[in-house]
Amino acid sequence: MKRLIISLMIAFTVIAANAQVEFYHKGLKFTTINEKEVKVGKIDDKHKPSGKLVIPAQVEHDGVTYNVTEIASWGFFGCDKVTDLILPPTLQKIDIWAFCKCEKIKEIIIPASVREIGYAAFENCETITTITLPDGLTEVPDRLLQECINLKIVKLPASITSIGSSAFSSCKSLESISLPENVTQINGYAFAYCDNLKNITMPKQLTTIGSDVFSCCKTLTEIEIPEGVTSIGSNIFNCCTSLEKVTLPSTLTSISGNPFSSCKSLKEYHVADGNDSFAVIDGILFSKNMTELIACPTQKELGDYIVPESVTTIAAHAFYDCRYLTSIKMTEVKSIGESAFYGCNNLVSVDFGNKLEYLGKGAFYSNHKIENIVLPDSFKHMDMINFDFCSGLRTVSVSEELSTRIDDFNNLSFNFNSKDLRFIVRCADGTTKALTIDEIPDAKALIPER
Repeated sequence: MKRLIISLMIAFTVIAANAQVEFYHKGLKFTTINEKEVKVGKIDDKHKPSGKLVIPAQVEHDGVTYNVTEIASWGFFGCDKVTDLILPPTLQKIDIWAFCKCEKIKEIIIPASVREIGYAAFENCETITTITLPDGLTEVPDRLLQECINLKIVKLPASITSIGSSAFSSCKSLESISLPENVTQINGYAFAYCDNLKNITMPKQLTTIGSDVFSCCKTLTEIEIPEGVTSIGSNIFNCCTSLEKVTLPSTLTSISGNPFSSCKSLKEYHVADGNDSFAVIDGILFSKNMTELIACPTQKELGDYIVPESVTTIAAHAFYDCRYLTSIKMTEVKSIGESAFYGCNNLVSVDFGNKLEYLGKGAFYSNHKIENIVLPDSFKHMDMINFDFCSGLRTVSVSEELSTRIDDFNNLSFNFNSKDLRFIVRCADGTTKALTIDEIPDAKALIPER
């Protein structure tokens, strides 16, 4: 019995020693991490600090002196009256959302002791103009400075190897940035919507660029992707309306979709000599073996375009917003990706040939001048809303087999009001019959009510 009591006393002593203790000092809340360290944050939303916020290096409580080593998660979230921030040399970690929406802080110098910064730690700090990250930090966290709209100067240490997703997204005052030589990866949306970004220096060690990294960087005019990069994500230059020249490196082996959709100033692509994966023919980007058409420049005056016979796949967004395309003819194409012809407002005629099997979602979205569509007998499946807002469409010719496969047929979805639309069903006996939407059995989803 005595042994049991002693064991329980020891257990309770250990639990008590490890339990977190909260205390308050000079308007701040401190929470023990261990017997020597504490983390700090605001007391609550009714007691937010204002003016100059000085985080102490040490704080005393019940005769014990603690080092302040951490800014707590959400620690100073929404402290919109703090104008100046002084961080202590004892600090090791700034947790997630720590200073998010501290809208009046202008400059942040993070101590050299910091080795970890959490997700969105400084997001929406709208008046920040300058930030210096400490040497030893290996990655810029996701959304670290997203929507810091006045940020102009970013000082990154040589130790950085990765730029997180949306790390600098919507930093509308950022004009130039130089990435350290050790950076190997830039993740999705890292610099998206940086309206005034004109210059970016990318390192030689870089291998991967994620999707939408430079999306809507409207003043970016020229960029050279460095040798060594092997992969770039979809839409990395989407809506870069001033971009005139892009050079793809010889090392590039993987492209996801069309990286250049809605680049209204881009007329042709360039691929460095020695690239074994991609080719540019007449300004259009193809796979090296010419089986996939990847991207067509928005401003290219295509007119009536004939897809090369070697092409079996048209990639997602390939002809996105190509307003000078008036007709297209294909013979061997089996698959057309998502939004491939989105916004081709002058496209009048489409000849699919007799090999087409698949249409991706929104493949012909908002093509107002197309009047007639013939889906070949080879056609097997499409995703929803392929002809949404094709307001000029009057006839769609389909095989009898497709018209009886209601689940697939419903995926034709024509999301506009067109009472004159007719479906021409090609029957097995060689005859045809014209049907309205109401005459297709169970096809309830074809023209949704508005």
